[in-house]
Amino acid sequence: MKSGVITYDFFPFIGGIGRLTYTLYCEVKGRNVLFFSPADNSLPGHVRIHFWPIRFIKQVGVSIWLHLNAHRIISEYGLGKLNVHSGSGGVLLIRRLPVPVVITCHHTYWQQYTHIKSQFWKRIFLPFEKRTYRLADQIICDCEDTRRVLLERYRIPAEKMSVIHCAVDAEKFHPEQTEKKANSLVYIGRIDTRKGIEFLIRSMPLVVQQIPDAHLTVGGKGCDLEKMKALAAKLDLERNVTFLGFVPDDQLNGLYNQAQCAVVPSIFEGFGITVIEALAAGTRVVGTDVDGIRESLSSGENGRLAPYGDHRAFADAIVAELRSPRSAPQLRPEYQVDRFRERYLEVLSS
Repeated sequence: MKSGVITYDFFPFIGGIGRLTYTLYCEVKGRNVLFFSPADNSLPGHVRIHFWPIRFIKQVGVSIWLHLNAHRIISEYGLGKLNVHSGSGGVLLIRRLPVPVVITCHHTYWQQYTHIKSQFWKRIFLPFEKRTYRLADQIICDCEDTRRVLLERYRIPAEKMSVIHCAVDAEKFHPEQTEKKANSLVYIGRIDTRKGIEFLIRSMPLVVQQIPDAHLTVGGKGCDLEKMKALAAKLDLERNVTFLGFVPDDQLNGLYNQAQCAVVPSIFEGFGITVIEALAAGTRVVGTDVDGIRESLSSGENGRLAPYGDHRAFADAIVAELRSPRSAPQLRPEYQVDRFRERYLEVLSS
């Protein structure tokens, strides 16, 4: 049986959904799985979606395209099952499709508008999102936090859901024979509100008070990049914070390896892929105690957790980690790519 994966974000990826679907592509290519997305690439097994509204309404455009073209692509490509990557930032179902549909939920609109007050307007998508989950034959969640939200807030039956954790490839993320720079921190991710970068920058003066040579390297781009550069300058952090802008994938492992500690300050996450990337590279993590992070980051075992919004607590967690270096963390089996591949192939081929 041939399966089709429908996603707005793919390769070259924009964010976490693209990273996950490209990881999935690398693991299942050549196994009767086709990928459909608006991404411009020449990867074998990828069918580019050409639909002009996507330029303006993005994920909604892909949802409309799927509504208009589902029967055609199922027939044309001989698809027996669809895996639609949904949730906030994903594709929504408008009607029931003629083949079984597995929805992968990366995080929900409920989490988005509840935790980020400026995005309360996204509540308008809630009825469409609920309908998507009800039309699905099966739902995959990236983590237990998302499954809990669907169970408690969306009233989705437990037997309809399963958890397949995101994974990292040990060939891409692994410890190197590199000496870590003392008192060094690294942040990798988008520079925007949900990722908590402003919270991190505002916590840094409290870190510098205790460790004057502490240094944060920020890798990533986003709508708030210039704003964060200005904030760092205003807080007199020019010597303690460096902004790299976009970092190519092949440089990420080196950045993680050089840092004494990675920081993940998000307001919430669907999963928090940077946590397990850092752990796989042998670097401990300080993260916020929020959905999508707490599950993979056991405080004390492979890093530390602190409440989002509490600058003092977050700074103290960073200082404690820098002052008390511990052995390199071990990535748990459920986050390894072999397990990820086996679970997804089981779902797509059954």
